[in-house]
Amino acid sequence: MSQLQSLLQTLSDQELNELDSLRLIGKEKIVYDYTKKFRSVEFPDIPEVVKELGITEAHYYKINSILLRKAYNALIPQQGTDLLQFLKRKNVFNLLRHEIIVQDKKTSGLKNKKDLKAFYLLCFHYLIDLPYKYYDKKLIDVFGKKYLSVDKSRSDELYVKFHTLFADINRIAARKNPKRSLGITVSDLLKYEKELEGTDNHLALYYLYRCICSYYSYYDKQPKKVIEYLKKAMNIKEQIASFFPIDISLFLQLLYADALFTDNQIAEAEKIYNKAFEKGVDENMYGYYFHCEQYALVSILREKYEQAKELLDEVFQPCIDNRMDIYATRGALCYVKLYLSNTDLKNALNYLNIAKVNNEKTFYLPFDVQLRVLENIYFFMKKDYDFSFQLANRNIKFLKAQEQTDIFENYLLLWKMIIAMINSITRKTELSEEIIKDYEFLNVGYSNLYCGLLEKIYQQTIKELK
Repeated sequence: MSQLQSLLQTLSDQELNELDSLRLIGKEKIVYDYTKKFRSVEFPDIPEVVKELGITEAHYYKINSILLRKAYNALIPQQGTDLLQFLKRKNVFNLLRHEIIVQDKKTSGLKNKKDLKAFYLLCFHYLIDLPYKYYDKKLIDVFGKKYLSVDKSRSDELYVKFHTLFADINRIAARKNPKRSLGITVSDLLKYEKELEGTDNHLALYYLYRCICSYYSYYDKQPKKVIEYLKKAMNIKEQIASFFPIDISLFLQLLYADALFTDNQIAEAEKIYNKAFEKGVDENMYGYYFHCEQYALVSILREKYEQAKELLDEVFQPCIDNRMDIYATRGALCYVKLYLSNTDLKNALNYLNIAKVNNEKTFYLPFDVQLRVLENIYFFMKKDYDFSFQLANRNIKFLKAQEQTDIFENYLLLWKMIIAMINSITRKTELSEEIIKDYEFLNVGYSNLYCGLLEKIYQQTIKELK
């Protein structure tokens, strides 16, 4: 992909007009016009591009860099950290990472320790929050060390340690064998908690609480434990508020709503989401896309389909259009749940295919499992029972091939339940009490994530047997 193209496809019409007014001549004008032509479609391979433009690859990359810098100057004349914030807001993470490195080379002239420390901290934050595809552990460690090298304190050291650990716990959850890859247990985290409690290292303690929440979210699912440790984090919000550029109180409220939703406390979660989104949740809010997804799922569960669609169209359709990797997959999955919930199978299939294509590019195991479930439900609801049966068996084999099947134990039960339902339909036999109990158990555990779709296929089975 062209770096210039990745910027152009995120710009508004007004911003694009500003670039169109730049004085460009010769090859610069040719490369700009050529790139703009591919603003909303797949960019050709570079060898094909340079052949068509009649220039060498080296010349093309040089022109591309010049055009990119001219675009930055036109859009953000003051450059510096304002440019970093602009690139982050536009979600052009490859450009953000590159610009951080460029600006770091200019810090040798900074004499003010306060400014230097603030710059390194900002870069550390931006790098550690990059999506999985762009996450660079070595670069994060470099900027963590640069931050500590300016004016190191024990409190700073602990903060960097636990913020990095928090990011690792979240990132490693995307791997195929996360527990083994992580290398620490919840006992280790609880030991750290005992060491930090009673100290004034509030920021380190906050990120440790978040580590524990993530562990109980991804590695040992216990929603009530997540709620317990979020409450602990909320109790120290006043001591850490000055450190964050966002409203930390609102952020923790959103996290609390997310946890309530996961624990099937839907009505309570909806009240918090309604209040937060009526007030306005800025795109710079941490976890913005996740909170939006959860609110959309709550809306679907409450059968407020238009409200859910408006939110998805506003927040996630641009991510899908701009092929924004994990955000595009997250949004497409949410669309699938919306359309399956209101029985629009045509649109459900469309977004199911979009999600599959996106997740193949940036593989994330939890999304892959969701995709398999939704695909199974789609063909079940379509009454293509033969293929749904085949998919369920295939998915069981897939999960059994994973080293840590205990994490997916309930999914094995889910696909066995689907097989049993299909067998009952095809053989015209009543569901066994065991399968009904399995359904009741799974429906409670997954009604939030899958928006009550298990109940839909259960009711479809009952109807087929009448």
